[in-house]
Amino acid sequence: MFGNNTGDNIVVLTGRETEVLRLVADGFSAKEAAIKLKIAPCTVERHVENVRLKTRTRNRAHMIAQILQDNLI
Repeated sequence: MFGNNTGDNIVVLTGRETEVLRLVADGFSAKEAAIKLKIAPCTVERHVENVRLKTRTRNRAHMIAQILQDNLI
């Protein structure tokens, strides 16, 4: 299972990654999340991509499903 938080596949998210993912999971666009967090939209996208790589998921939808399943946010 990709990105689970048990066994050898422990996923550790930074505080900012968690903030960004909560907004993305709630349906905010990168631009909307950036405005809310007072950061650049490209920074939001970078955080999303970093988490996608950490969780070894295929795309944003798969990543959100996985982090919700694994209770990472």
